[in-house]
Amino acid sequence: MKRMKSLILTVLLCAQLSSCIALRSTDEIPLPAYPSSKTEEETAMRQNGGSDSSGYAKSDDFFTPHAETAEQDSLSEPSSGAELNDPYAGVKITFLAAGDNLIHPNIYIDASYRGTAEKPYDFLPMYENITEAVQSVDYAFINQETVMAGEGYANSGYPCFNSPQELGRDLVTVGFDIVGMANNHMLDKGAAGLSSTMDFWDSQPVLTLGSYRDEEDAKEIRMIEEDGVKIAFLSYTYGTNGIVKSASSPIVIPYIDDALIVSDLAAAEEEADFTIVSIHWGDENTQKVNAEQKRLAQLIADNGADLILGHHSHTIQPIEYVTAADGRSVLCTYSLGNLLSGMARPVNQVGGLFTFTIETDGMGNLTVTDPLFTPTVFYYGMDWYSTKLYFLKDYTADIAATHGVAISGYTLTPEQAKSFVTDTIDAQFLPDWLKN
Repeated sequence: MKRMKSLILTVLLCAQLSSCIALRSTDEIPLPAYPSSKTEEETAMRQNGGSDSSGYAKSDDFFTPHAETAEQDSLSEPSSGAELNDPYAGVKITFLAAGDNLIHPNIYIDASYRGTAEKPYDFLPMYENITEAVQSVDYAFINQETVMAGEGYANSGYPCFNSPQELGRDLVTVGFDIVGMANNHMLDKGAAGLSSTMDFWDSQPVLTLGSYRDEEDAKEIRMIEEDGVKIAFLSYTYGTNGIVKSASSPIVIPYIDDALIVSDLAAAEEEADFTIVSIHWGDENTQKVNAEQKRLAQLIADNGADLILGHHSHTIQPIEYVTAADGRSVLCTYSLGNLLSGMARPVNQVGGLFTFTIETDGMGNLTVTDPLFTPTVFYYGMDWYSTKLYFLKDYTADIAATHGVAISGYTLTPEQAKSFVTDTIDAQFLPDWLKN
C-alpha cells in the first residue's frame, strides 16, 4: 500500500469551445476490422473514420533498493552542525512516471468486450502487468493524453479523442495519483469537454496538472507534501492542435511561454522544496531531441526546476542531466514514449516507466537518486484487440509473432524493441539485463 499523503489540491473550472479541426495524421490508426457482432458504438466509430512506504517492487527491473547506510567509524562522535541541521534527514520519497496514455478506439472497444453490466468498460487487464510497480511507490504520474468528457460526449479516437470515464477510475485503481492534462489533445472536445473532464478528475483522489478553471486558479501552484517536503508541479504544452477556446471562456491553457515558465518557477521556489516540470514538447514519431527541447530544458533548469518529465513524441527519447546555471544537475526525460496506444508504427509501441527517489544529499539539499527506466511494450492482436501492456523483459518472440503491427506491414520483435531502448537511453538509466 502507498503511504498516506496529503495532496494540496485546488479547484478547476472551464467553459466551452466548438468542434475539432482536422489534425495531423500522426495519431491516426487504420480502423479495426471489427468483429461481426458490432455494437452501435463500433458502427459509429467505423462511420466517423504490496509494499509499505519504503517498499520497492521485488524485481530488479523496477527499483534498486537503497543501500543501508554503513555505520561510520565516528558514529560515537558528535555530528557536524551541517548534519544536525539537515532539514531533509530521513526523507525518501519514491516516484514513478509514465508517458502518453493515448486511447485509440481499439483500446476502449476492447475494454467494452471485457466489461459487465455494472462496469461497461474494463481497462484493468491491460495494465495488470505494471500494477505492482505503480503501487510500490509513494506517487505515480501519468500523462493522460485523452479527455474523458463523460455524459453527452461520444467516445472517439483520432482526430478528436474522448475516452470513457471508467478509464480514469481504473487508472486510480492501478495506482496513478498525479495526472498530467496539458497536451495537444486537451481541447479535443472544446473547453466544455475539458471542463467536464476536470469535473470528473475532481471526483477522484488525484492531483491534476496543466488545466485551470481561470486565471486565479492558474496562479495556484499544484503541490503535494510528504515527509514534511513540499513538491511543486508545473505543466505546459506546446499547443492544442490549432483548437482555441473562445475569448469569453475563463479556462486557462498553459501554453509554453518563456516568461510564464520563469515566473511560475519563481513562485514555486517560494512555496516548495522541490519542483517537477511536466512538459509536452518536441516532434512526433522521432527519437531525436530537437533544438527547442534543448533550449527549453536549459531554461527550465536555469530557473530552478529539479526534474523535467517530457512527453508528446509517442516515442522514447533520451534521458540526460542538464547542468543549470548554478551548477546543479537537473535530470531531464525528453519523452517516456507511449504507455498505451493503438498507433501502427513499432516505435510507438515501446515506452517505459521512469522511477526515482527524492532524498537528502546529506548537506541540506534534496536530490534525485536511483533513476531507472524500465521499458514496456504495448500489444494488440491481429484483430486490433487482445490488448495488453508488457514489460519488455517479458515480451517474448511468441507474443511478438502475433503483434498487430503486422496489419500495417511491420514487425516488432523483442530484438527490435530492445534496440529502440538501448540505442536511445543511456545505459546508466537502464536495468542490468539491458546492459549486457
